Amino acid sequence: MSLPYTSGDFTKARAGTLSWVEYPFIEQGDNVTKVYHLVCEVNEANYAPIALDSTMASAGNADVIDLPFPVDANAYFVGDYNKVKIEGGLVTFDRQFAKIPATRNSILTGTSAYTFPGIEADRDLTIERNVTGVSFTTTTTTFNCSNTVSVGDLVLCSLNTTDPQTGITIDNNRISRTALSGTNSSRVVVDKLNSFSYINSALIEQYRNKPRPSTSLATGTFTDFTYYLPGVTSGITLPTDVPLSNTFRTGNSLLSAATIPSATEYNTLVTNGDLLLIDSSITRYAGNIIQRANVKVKAQ
Repeated sequence: MSLPYTSGDFTKARAGTLSWVEYPFIEQGDNVTKVYHLVCEVNEANYAPIALDSTMASAGNADVIDLPFPVDANAYFVGDYNKVKIEGGLVTFDRQFAKIPATRNSILTGTSAYTFPGIEADRDLTIERNVTGVSFTTTTTTFNCSNTVSVGDLVLCSLNTTDPQTGITIDNNRISRTALSGTNSSRVVVDKLNSFSYINSALIEQYRNKPRPSTSLATGTFTDFTYYLPGVTSGITLPTDVPLSNTFRTGNSLLSAATIPSATEYNTLVTNGDLLLIDSSITRYAGNIIQRANVKVKAQ
């Protein structure tokens, strides 16, 4: 049986030729953030980790004989990994120094089910369309009126009608309909109002927002990643100093003119393709470096 042998040359860690540089986010377009892997060997009896957050500003800081890379004072020690005992009384390990990653925004990170708020019907009382005449076909009712609406707009038809059999007049019958093709600046065409063939007068009001119920949909998630190192990042002394972001909240399953945001404001978010922040969390990235992830979905 061979006797164990310890080489005096390995009383201090040697970073060998297997050392390498990792670019952890290169597939997301970040070619700056690095993790330095110093693959080292040292006598098992002489192995000792160094303090977290030590920089790779010199071989002495890294506690190795020589650095296999140029010095980098912005790379911080995050741990020794994959420590394995090998022949000759030595151990090998991966001593890692990481740069604080750059912020990455709107990274597609998967899908999630999210419940989007509903919209209450909200009439635009500032634009009333006085009806000067009504005509019918077998399938439509046409109101001759001032101003215009767009095809697909929801309108409220306020009708004064007379029952042809009883002769009873009913005022303010309110019927919601969707404007059909053929709408122009002097008329609004809707599907036929079969129950109201005797219309004495009418008023057309347009809804600012089309009503819809609150809806849960599977949607893509986009995440903003921000990184902090307490004691290094400005304003961050302790991990508890890392701020979480305020998420999108309505307090109402149905939005209206009286909610925050209002139905009109929310529809503007949808029109602009804005993202809603739905979750903010912090985790440990490596060593003492902290990652904040803000998850967003597209307003719908």
